[in-house]
Amino acid sequence: MTREQEISLLEALGRGSRDAFAALYNEFAGRCYSFVESLVKDSQTAKDITHDIFMKVWLRREIISKVDSFSSYLYRMARNAVMDKFTSDTIRSRYASRQLLCQDEFESYIDEKVAADELQMLIFKAVSRMPEQRKRIFTLSRYKGLTNAEIAESVGINIRTVENHITLALADIRTMLAESYK
Repeated sequence: MTREQEISLLEALGRGSRDAFAALYNEFAGRCYSFVESLVKDSQTAKDITHDIFMKVWLRREIISKVDSFSSYLYRMARNAVMDKFTSDTIRSRYASRQLLCQDEFESYIDEKVAADELQMLIFKAVSRMPEQRKRIFTLSRYKGLTNAEIAESVGINIRTVENHITLALADIRTMLAESYK
């Protein structure tokens, strides 16, 4: 195609000539595809990008009709489209990796939360089965945060008795856990 033919086709393209667009497509689409395919190394992706480029040529026909060299402009469009594709793929890959990482962390958190909730339920169950005095002393110690001396004074018993009740309460809990995880 001569320079004069290209200029004539570009002018006609600017006026909306479908024939001019078809002629430019027939002349340049094969070369554009080959260039894109050499960069992306995938024929379907190259076809898609080439198709998108020529869609843009049609949509921007009034601007493109004023370019000095259609082939230079077309190759710049192709190079930019390939770069956009690589950038998009990179971003998509990073996003997918982050999603997987977040999903794994979330699942791990959920598993830990479920395990902790199950453990807490087993402890509550064990505490509920304790004799009243032992339950009261364990609750004051572990849930209210009182010291053994404060519990002894509050309940009106010897500190050694408080220690014995806590020891027995912990043994009850261990027994309940051992039975539950068999």
